[in-house]
Amino acid sequence: MGEEGDRSSVNIRSTGDVEVLRESLAAAERRAATLAELTALMSEGRDSLALAQRAVELTARATRAAGAFVYLWDRDEERLVLRVATDGWQQGHLGKIKLRIGEGVTGWVALMRQAVVLGKDPQKDPRYKDFPELREGSFRSMVAIPIVAPGEDVLGVFTLYALKKNAFDSSDVSLASEVGGLLASGLVQSETLTQLRVQSAAAQFLRDLPEDSWGSLESCLHAMASQCAVDLESDVCVIEVTTDSAHAQHGTYGMAISSSFREEHGGAWGTRPLDRSVLLETLTPLSMQRLRIPLGTSAPIGAVTCFRMKKFRADDEVLLEGIGAQIAAGALSLHGTERVRPVLDQLFTSTDVSTTESILHRYGWRYRTSCATVIRVQTNNAAELRTPDDERVRLALQDVLDTQGGESILLGTGGRYVALLEASEPGRRLALVSRLGDLGKQPGVRLTAGVGPVANDANELHRAIRHALHAFYWAELTAPSDSEVVGFEDIAHLRLLPRTAIGMAGDLRELMNSFGAVLKYDIDNSTDLAQTLDSFLTNSGSAAKSSAELFIHRNTLRQRIQRIEELIGRSPEEFEDWVTAGVAIRLIRESETELARPGQRVRCPLGVLTLGKSCCGIPSACPVAAGKKPSRTL
Repeated sequence: MGEEGDRSSVNIRSTGDVEVLRESLAAAERRAATLAELTALMSEGRDSLALAQRAVELTARATRAAGAFVYLWDRDEERLVLRVATDGWQQGHLGKIKLRIGEGVTGWVALMRQAVVLGKDPQKDPRYKDFPELREGSFRSMVAIPIVAPGEDVLGVFTLYALKKNAFDSSDVSLASEVGGLLASGLVQSETLTQLRVQSAAAQFLRDLPEDSWGSLESCLHAMASQCAVDLESDVCVIEVTTDSAHAQHGTYGMAISSSFREEHGGAWGTRPLDRSVLLETLTPLSMQRLRIPLGTSAPIGAVTCFRMKKFRADDEVLLEGIGAQIAAGALSLHGTERVRPVLDQLFTSTDVSTTESILHRYGWRYRTSCATVIRVQTNNAAELRTPDDERVRLALQDVLDTQGGESILLGTGGRYVALLEASEPGRRLALVSRLGDLGKQPGVRLTAGVGPVANDANELHRAIRHALHAFYWAELTAPSDSEVVGFEDIAHLRLLPRTAIGMAGDLRELMNSFGAVLKYDIDNSTDLAQTLDSFLTNSGSAAKSSAELFIHRNTLRQRIQRIEELIGRSPEEFEDWVTAGVAIRLIRESETELARPGQRVRCPLGVLTLGKSCCGIPSACPVAAGKKPSRTL
């Protein structure tokens, strides 16, 4: 009886072992089949989403999971975005569920790069974040695996869910981990293939254009715009190329509109001929995404702009940059390098009188007595396309020129212009300066201009254009955010000042670092030490003149000088170069004036009050810091 009992128990155990073994073999077969199919899909070059979708289906079947999700990292949105899910209601929320790194169990897995197995009620985990639309409340087990390729950042998270507790064993977790590794490799491979496709599409761009499109620049640009819209999956593509032809805008353009966009929004322009102005009126209220790049690098000859409803990605920008290089090459081959260059670039780089005269004659300017003005206009309501705002700016500038009497011409586009005014009548030049100043005072307008001297012949006009450009540079420098009109006579005597200032730069930097302590003391204590030091240096160290100028007693002056000496570590009377010291304290006082203006107490990223209206980006050069670590208490 005992032996029979023993044999019976052995048979029972043997039967149990066989079942376990069978289950293990079946799991191994499912694992092998899953990994084999995914590996095959990778070798076929499937795109990342197709690979992830198949991984979800195979892994869910192999592990008997009730649901499986793949969250992929979106660089543009800086979120983990649900991109793949098993069949069911969850697929209706793809692209809508988004998590920050560290948010929820899934975000935690991405942050820590560690797998998580929750065998009982994932909803009770403190890291859990509920999305009612995914109906995750019915799940009782969860596995989350980070998708990380060797040497790469986190690419996403792969999650499995089951309806019963402790549904996933070690083999299931191992399979999910291996699938996660395959997904990571597939994503990296897919990104590499995408980059190769982008490069190939850019390289093939000109070859794909129809042969009959090369008859003229305009027809070629229209064909290029159509091809670019297809490659970028855009609803609208506009290519603008600046030329010196007789167009009103001194340029030509190509435009392409998808049939779906035309059908949906074509009624907005009715029977009017479709041009850039009409198109802009249609695009403005739609809040479409825009991607715009210049054509050319050192001297852009135009721009290409694509519009669509969905967001542009980094790959789209890379593709458009490659296509832009091809468009620029095609435009130059049709129209010639020199003739496509913007007219302002031609004028500003002209090295001799005959070239300048030839350029101006091409535009019909033959007047001997002329005044040249270089102008830049910026508006707060800059449009998506250049034309409408450019037209309004040109009309305003032309109105300024017309009111002066005599002939005039306005060259340039896109906010940069050269105006030539026939100036045979005395006073026209001064009136022009006044009217430009009034235009710059209008709300939402920033106008900087340099006005050259009156030229009486071609030789003088060649020089006058350069003099106007020099005056313009001074206007830009002295008013970085405001309107300013500068005449050449105002800065002619300062042409060598930049060279002199560079020679003094080292000594000025050292003195300004030292004097910064004086300014900081004034700000903290509402004193006037910087003003006192300025007066003392201006009056060559004369206590009598300085105290009289400041309306203070000599003893008060001496006390202030003593305090300054304590702050800067040396007596002001010991400066070897009083001119450089005077310039340094004058610059410091100018910064103090800026800081005192309403709304101008700006803080740099390090927490100190900045010099002027914006941070110079060099904390070590900030006068307020006084050569020390910037204080965060100001």
